[in-house]
Amino acid sequence: MSRSSILLILKLVIFTLVFYAFCAFQTSFWPFVLGSFPAPQLWLIMVVFVALKWPSVRAVFFVYFLGLIMTRYSYIPLKMAWTSLVALILFVWFFKNRIHSTSLFYFSILTTSGSLFYAIAYITISRWLEPNPTPIFFLHRLLEMGCNFLFSIPIYKFLDFIDQRFESNPSWGPTSTDHASEVES
Repeated sequence: MSRSSILLILKLVIFTLVFYAFCAFQTSFWPFVLGSFPAPQLWLIMVVFVALKWPSVRAVFFVYFLGLIMTRYSYIPLKMAWTSLVALILFVWFFKNRIHSTSLFYFSILTTSGSLFYAIAYITISRWLEPNPTPIFFLHRLLEMGCNFLFSIPIYKFLDFIDQRFESNPSWGPTSTDHASEVES
């Protein structure tokens, strides 16, 4: 097994464990501490990160896997999870292919708009697929989006730190020919 394969497997395992921790934080710890105040959707921030930073095919399959995990922490049916997550991935890819920025503010805005899009997509798909559709809860969803905006910056830094530790390709930097030309100068 090559070094890059081992790093990829470790990266997938670590990101899966982080996703479990995010779901547990949102469903167990947050309501215990802050009661009924809406929790940030840390899992959604992670899905936006994966769709934005990872190669497309790997991101889709990993997000499908995360959707399967997410059904264990909520009452969301698998068909709703996967359909809504595909819509979210397509939303992120639309902006990923048009705006090339690596700033934290861009990620925060993309996360906030992604959570708005996810809420709209989930409600719409629920009305289409389920006999008992999900309620809108306008204020609750707005507060979730605000929490997502606030939590997206530290979560991005945390996920980016983990992502860089398990990167199998070298980061952009001076190549050997650049270094040789600097030595000659």
